[in-house]
Amino acid sequence: MKCPFCGEEMMEGYLKAGRYVQFQELRDGKKGQEYLVAKSFMGDAKMDGFLCPYCRKVILNISLVEERPSR
Repeated sequence: MKCPFCGEEMMEGYLKAGRYVQFQELRDGKKGQEYLVAKSFMGDAKMDGFLCPYCRKVILNISLVEERPSR
């Protein structure tokens, strides 16, 4: 996959963490809502995706564990 930021080829792989991967929203420098992105009862929660070693961007395929936020 080509990086949408710099155009170089990205590496395919996965991001892994402990039992949970969470995204913390920041609004005007203050903590907002927290989203549970991945969860594993056995440890090593994983998300497939791509990493660009040139511009240091990561693109992940996620399925939120929690419901989507209302707009």
